[in-house]
Amino acid sequence: MKRIFYYTSKLVLCGALLLSVSSCEKFLDEMPDNRTELDTPEKVKQILVSAYSASLPVTMQELMSDNATDYSSTLNIGYDIFQEAYLFKTVTNTNRDTPSWIWADNYTAISSANHALEAIEKLGLGEEMDPQRGEALLCRAYAHFTLVNAFSQAYNPESSSKDLGIPYMLAPEKTVFSDVDRGTVAGVYEKIAADIEAGYPLINDAAYSQPKFHFTRKAAACFAAQFYLYYGKYDKAIEYANAAIGEDPTSLMRNWALYTGTSSDEYTNTYVATEEPANIFCHGFTTVTSRARSYRYIHTNALLNETLRSRGPWSPYYSAGNLPSYDKVYVISQRSYFMPKTNEFFMYTDIANNIGWPYVVLVMFSTEKTILDRAEAYALSGDYVNAVRDLNYFYKQAGINHTFTEAEITSYYEGANELTKKPLAPRFTLEEGTQTNLIHAVLHARRIVTLQEGTRLQDLKRYGIAYTHYVDGADNIEIEPYDKRLAIRLPAAVVSAGMQDNPR
Repeated sequence: MKRIFYYTSKLVLCGALLLSVSSCEKFLDEMPDNRTELDTPEKVKQILVSAYSASLPVTMQELMSDNATDYSSTLNIGYDIFQEAYLFKTVTNTNRDTPSWIWADNYTAISSANHALEAIEKLGLGEEMDPQRGEALLCRAYAHFTLVNAFSQAYNPESSSKDLGIPYMLAPEKTVFSDVDRGTVAGVYEKIAADIEAGYPLINDAAYSQPKFHFTRKAAACFAAQFYLYYGKYDKAIEYANAAIGEDPTSLMRNWALYTGTSSDEYTNTYVATEEPANIFCHGFTTVTSRARSYRYIHTNALLNETLRSRGPWSPYYSAGNLPSYDKVYVISQRSYFMPKTNEFFMYTDIANNIGWPYVVLVMFSTEKTILDRAEAYALSGDYVNAVRDLNYFYKQAGINHTFTEAEITSYYEGANELTKKPLAPRFTLEEGTQTNLIHAVLHARRIVTLQEGTRLQDLKRYGIAYTHYVDGADNIEIEPYDKRLAIRLPAAVVSAGMQDNPR
């Protein structure tokens, strides 16, 4: 049998992992006993565990968005990354949650997927490994999707054929600092689509012992729906959303009756529980994101009026005016407000010396998120009837017992102020009136649902939404539509190795 070796240090990432050229070359000389030999189907399956990145840009993207503000210069900034992200500064350190770590860990995941695909091919493994082949392709697509959304501008038909993308790795890298072109955003999206279309038909839920932590058929379909929404291919987004949650997702709604705990920990444990039917894909990753709540750049009481305590078309139907199922608000030091959706745990690497990494479990894909993705796709395709239908599914899931008409939703957003809507400047066609107001409805709902998950920044980028970061004691930061700073700068080591950085 052919022997395929999987390099656990991922040679393609030597620059990103801040190793010197000499140390990388030394590693090339190491013997096979320092590598994992991929010679059985079981070992291929095991490697796919590492094809899910343990680092996501949640912290940076949340602090870069309009979900955070500067509370006071008298407060401690906490970690450098909190301030650097909020102020759109170039990040120089390489700790957890930084561009270096996000870049390296996602390319490590991609390398794992590519080694699994190579082993399946070269070892002559047949149809019995199709589920693993499909999973590897979906993991490769998702890691590239994460990277291109963080380090590039949002996809749009006007500029994406010129906007810098990120290297799309289709095979294990065998050389150090190879000449890899970033390509364009459009090119990256084309390759992601190819991986999704090749991988999705192969996914088999029976291959997983813990399905909600893998790309099941539903999870893969949720990802595909979001991807094609961003890609502007709305029919495909709707098709995959239907595959994930069905036309009527009532049976997959979040069961808010279970949220009876008296502490934020109890609430969070219920929110991320795999038994919750609304949770389609959960993912654990190492991060200090939960700690940001305790420092200077936070979600304040004033911002609650735009998010968890905001008014909407639902307000006349609930005495508090906000969405009842999203009003479980906790506060730290009477200044930092949050909805408890993540608990920080600790993953020990050295128990004796109390060394390790903090990590959280995040609900990556859920019924309510995919409902909103589908509602947006319907609205952008001109199917307002179904867009309103999906918004009603969401409102009912959120605790509002009223069926809204198109006129009720659109008239509310027509007259709404900038607490619930901000001017849109998308680089794709968006008609004034009904279509624009339905999009405002979706963006408003999604901002509430995804608070502190880092994805609000993607809507700001996709729709060209301007916003301001207040800075205590200094000039405010004005972010304009398609601001160059919205594409995070590449890690310094990657740029030093010869890769083109994002312009400023």
